[in-house]
Amino acid sequence: MRSKIITVLLLLLSASAFSQLNSYSYKRKLNAVASENYYAVPLLPEVLAACKSGSDLRIYNAGEKDTVEIPYLMQWLGDKTEETPIPFELINDVTHLKCCSYVTLKMSKKKVINRIYLDVAENNFDKLLSIEGSNDNKEWFTIRQHMRIVGFQNAENNFKSTALYFSSAEYSYFRIKFDDDSSDKITVTSASAFETSITKGNYAALPVKAKQQTEHKKEKTSEFIVELPADYLVSYITLKSNSKTDFYRDVNIYRSNGIYHMPKKDEELWEQVGSGIVSSNEDNVFALNNTKTKKLKIEIINYDNQPISLDEIKLFAEKAQLVAKLAVSDHLYIAYGKENAEAPVYDLVHFKEKIPAVLTEVNYGNEEISAKENVSASVQPLMTDKKWLWIVMLIVILVIGYFALNMLRKEKEGNSGQ
Repeated sequence: MRSKIITVLLLLLSASAFSQLNSYSYKRKLNAVASENYYAVPLLPEVLAACKSGSDLRIYNAGEKDTVEIPYLMQWLGDKTEETPIPFELINDVTHLKCCSYVTLKMSKKKVINRIYLDVAENNFDKLLSIEGSNDNKEWFTIRQHMRIVGFQNAENNFKSTALYFSSAEYSYFRIKFDDDSSDKITVTSASAFETSITKGNYAALPVKAKQQTEHKKEKTSEFIVELPADYLVSYITLKSNSKTDFYRDVNIYRSNGIYHMPKKDEELWEQVGSGIVSSNEDNVFALNNTKTKKLKIEIINYDNQPISLDEIKLFAEKAQLVAKLAVSDHLYIAYGKENAEAPVYDLVHFKEKIPAVLTEVNYGNEEISAKENVSASVQPLMTDKKWLWIVMLIVILVIGYFALNMLRKEKEGNSGQ
């Protein structure tokens, strides 16, 4: 009798563990892993499109006895921007009484920059300034005027804002002129800029289901509707026109937030996700920052010009992958598509240095739809509900406790009989 109960309990535990995998709407079986190591599992745009959020991706090893969740790191493989600090040499610090003071900054090597950060010794200041550039420290050109830096310190706060932003400039010397007429002179102890370098990333072209162009003469706009076959994450789009006429037009980009049923007619709600200039002289690339959508609207403002056609509209998704240490198994799955899934928290995030720089990819098969997607919410399998998992675990604990107490009682009776 006891062995039968234990067998039933093991089956219940196995079912509850496997239900973790089946609680997700979709799964794909990974190719067999022959040796334990760190691997990269590439994420197709279709997989990311089917995710309910960024928190409902899992890797499972569905063995015969139990289903084990495997920790992973998610990596986005798009462009990487790196900023390298460029120190300046302070070569002049000149003061004109009751007027102004100057600080001259010399670059070790001329580079294109658009920001300068100042280290100011004082804690409390409010200064107006202008910035100039020169290649020979003799002839100066104004870069920007009427700039402001501030700093204050009290018992509760300690704040400084000393970043100078300006249009990209390339000079050997930069001179900062401080207005000292209405405030005390400040001391600049050091200054630096940042050189921005971009490492090109990996992107995948997305399929377009349909395109439609509509002219709105009254509003003087051209509207382009682009439909996608799924709710893709769109990283950026490119626009191209074969028009022989030069053009320079404002453009707004929207994503669809769905159809709203109004009393008189249905209305589609659009949310703006991008804007810029579309021109005959530019590449016309517009970043959408992984906007999730199935439909885009591109609106070109024609003003009093003749409309132009967009002969080529391309959409791109940033590639991504999961990095995980996989055991030897032919029962590995990725699971995704679960409402209100909590973001996983894995220890692996603290051991990134142990992950090899070069990883072997493990791909997977076709998408499998979970059985729960084919039944109505009213007849959902009990084991997909967390409360039933807790009930099963409680039953297991109670039964184990019962057997333990029963064995202790018999052992006590045996000892008293002696």
